[in-house]
Amino acid sequence: MTLIRDGTALAYEDAGDGEPAVVLVHGIACNRAFMALQARFLEASHRVVTVDLRGHGDSDAPHQRYTISVLADDVGWVCERLGVTRAVVVGHSLGGHVALELATTRPDLARAAVLIDSVLLAGADREHSVASLVAGLRGPDPDRVLRDYFRRFFGLHDDPALCDWILEQAVGTPAHVTSSIWEESLRAWDDAGVLSRCRVPLMYLDAGTPNADLERAVRLQPSMTLGRTVGSGHFSQLVCPEQVNAMLDRFLAVGLRR
Repeated sequence: MTLIRDGTALAYEDAGDGEPAVVLVHGIACNRAFMALQARFLEASHRVVTVDLRGHGDSDAPHQRYTISVLADDVGWVCERLGVTRAVVVGHSLGGHVALELATTRPDLARAAVLIDSVLLAGADREHSVASLVAGLRGPDPDRVLRDYFRRFFGLHDDPALCDWILEQAVGTPAHVTSSIWEESLRAWDDAGVLSRCRVPLMYLDAGTPNADLERAVRLQPSMTLGRTVGSGHFSQLVCPEQVNAMLDRFLAVGLRR
């Protein structure tokens, strides 16, 4: 299904029934299929909306700046059109940034947020690595650059066939989209500021990657719930969905009481 926002198609799926509603948001160079195992699990007892972010999957990919606020505003707009309020927004990687932004700026739409192995409060060396990545994505072989980058986030025990599928899906996202998102994530988004201003329950699901400074995150947001998966790389929601789903289920049952 799609909704048209100012001429741009935004694709989504809407299934299940029950409160609170859950909105699932995929990561960069991914699509809503990356959250399908969570959608299938949660639909048994919750209304679940799964989106393709602008520039990804079946959504349109206009040439523009792709900021976290633009992507979060799209998700909020879709929620409004579908009559979804006070949802728990669950995001993997980039999707966690979107979830956190929406939870901070629109608590009427997002009553809580879950970040699955999102980059959060990264070290000073990230600026250089992202600048190099953006340059490569704007070079002659962006598909190779993106594949090489994604390979760094696979775990030792990840299924090779699944890794191949992830890489094939990733290069389907236009390079003008991915390069802009990474560039804008450094230039136009203050994760520490957004995190410290958030006033709704939060959970971070760590996959054991070096993506987040969780000690600092907890200092900024002492009530944040932390969980950790075992035996996967960055794509834990696909590699060990039973662990991710169990923690989501528990958070939905007790983590919203704050």
